[in-house]
Amino acid sequence: SITWFIRDCGTFIGDYQTQAISLARLEELAQGPVTETILPLQPVYLNDDPPPLSAITRSEQDTLRSLTVRNLSYRYPESGRGIADISFDLQPGTVTVVTGQVGAGKSTLLRVLLGLLPTDMGEINWNGQLVQDSATFFVPPRVAYTPQVPRLYSESLRDNILMGHPVSAPDALVQAIHAAVLEDDIAQLEEGVATLVGPRGVKLSGGQVQRTAAARMFVRQPSLLVFDDLSSALDVETERLLWQRLFAGETKPTCLVVSHRRTVLQRADQIILLKEGRVAGHGKLESLLAQSQEMGHLWQVGTEEPAQ
Repeated sequence: SITWFIRDCGTFIGDYQTQAISLARLEELAQGPVTETILPLQPVYLNDDPPPLSAITRSEQDTLRSLTVRNLSYRYPESGRGIADISFDLQPGTVTVVTGQVGAGKSTLLRVLLGLLPTDMGEINWNGQLVQDSATFFVPPRVAYTPQVPRLYSESLRDNILMGHPVSAPDALVQAIHAAVLEDDIAQLEEGVATLVGPRGVKLSGGQVQRTAAARMFVRQPSLLVFDDLSSALDVETERLLWQRLFAGETKPTCLVVSHRRTVLQRADQIILLKEGRVAGHGKLESLLAQSQEMGHLWQVGTEEPAQ
């Protein structure tokens, strides 16, 4: 009937507009790398298990001697917000903390540095060599990264930590679990590290998910550890113990950390204070507290425990 036709026509027009918007967004995402780079052709194993991954190989250039970031900038197309002209140097065995209020650009800085967001301007040098493609360069054994919301899979806890990579030493997994302050939690699980965590790790608490992701980083023993707000799901004491264990060895790790927690700020060799996407202060904790009201406010906020 005519009524049905008119109604269906209206629905079609609405769906067409929605699909046009979705297509435009997909085209925007697809800009840049060619299809072969985004998804290289590989054998598909439907009936058999895939072959084991080869061990991570390391070269002399993979070991961090210096990381130099100059004028790093990125703006989100929708809002125009982002980061602008961020510069800093990072040396091996040091802790660099990026701090600032909510929306200051802390996570954006890490994501641009690691190639998870494009770079509008600036350059990154690893051991004096220009990094051409951050997304493919900043991976183990050079760099490992834990985002604010780690992604776990519906597999065992062990598989979520190893992700198919063979361990470099028999006790590497045990050491990673210990460093992540996860051993007591695993002891309470009925099947230990063989426990299935469920989709996105729903069977674990937020803190357990964060520490599982941290163990995933530690087991790979990268040159640079990058943490995005590890404090958000951990209580003060657990985080203090994690940092204590991480720095207990003879070889000090190199860390780039987003945090406002006092425990982390006190360990920092340098602090990068961001405000509205720009560097508002850079230096040691004591000097920033003396010079910056913004840093003083964050120092007070850092005494508060996150909601559990």
